Amino acid sequence: MRESLICIGKIGKKGYYFEDTGIQIFSYEELCYYLKRHMICYIHTLPGEDLLVYLRDELGLEKLYKQLIRLTDPEKDQMKYFSALFREGHYFNEDEIRDILDEYRSLMNAPVYRQKKWMGDLLVRSGRSARALESYQEALAEEDMEKNEIGRIYHNIGIAESKLFRFQNAKIAFIKAYQHLGEEKSLFYYYAITALLEGIEAAGEELKEFEDSDMLLDAFEEKFAEYQEDFQYNAVSEIYKKIVFLNENGKEEEAKIKKKRLVRSLQKDFRKEIEI
Repeated sequence: MRESLICIGKIGKKGYYFEDTGIQIFSYEELCYYLKRHMICYIHTLPGEDLLVYLRDELGLEKLYKQLIRLTDPEKDQMKYFSALFREGHYFNEDEIRDILDEYRSLMNAPVYRQKKWMGDLLVRSGRSARALESYQEALAEEDMEKNEIGRIYHNIGIAESKLFRFQNAKIAFIKAYQHLGEEKSLFYYYAITALLEGIEAAGEELKEFEDSDMLLDAFEEKFAEYQEDFQYNAVSEIYKKIVFLNENGKEEEAKIKKKRLVRSLQKDFRKEIEI
């Protein structure tokens, strides 16, 4: 169920589009809600002046426009910008504003690699996986990172690569994540992608290269079966039956084409299962 916002101010005839996340807002209340959840986007730069023009021209917030335009100078305290923005329309109470600004301060004071990772995570959740990979690579370029932090970044790189259907790259990332972090989740995703690309038997063989593989294999096979079970009662299962029929009746090439499409469909659904 999607969340709803009660807007008591003016609703714009046209929306304002945030390029980074692909989200569009139409009111001051939606803007406040959006910014609260995306402050990581503004630790190095403030929203563009086109947003202020939107507030003035589309939402009729002339006073707020004049306040904020004086605070867009990079030399000024960014906290004052957001403090003025949040206080003008009384969407948040004072305690909520204080909490948002405290969290914003924490984001700004965090190590750069962590900022980059958080930005990457937000971009993946926003459907911007290609941009997320840039943030993750920038995070990995930073020095003095702990081994477990490196592992978490590689795990999320694997997720981003999977979202882009670049499964071979994802496999490499998940293995690196497992090597640094040692979490079974990364190894399972590696196993699942192998099973989707090359089959269950090949996935089992690759898993033998890792410690405790005998104990993990049964668990992984059972978990992966859950993904397959979801398709038993839908159109995908009917495609599979057709593939079997074609193979049994000497139409191997046609079956091969349909199987390729089926695997692609399974891969697409698997992408929905892996989230940050």
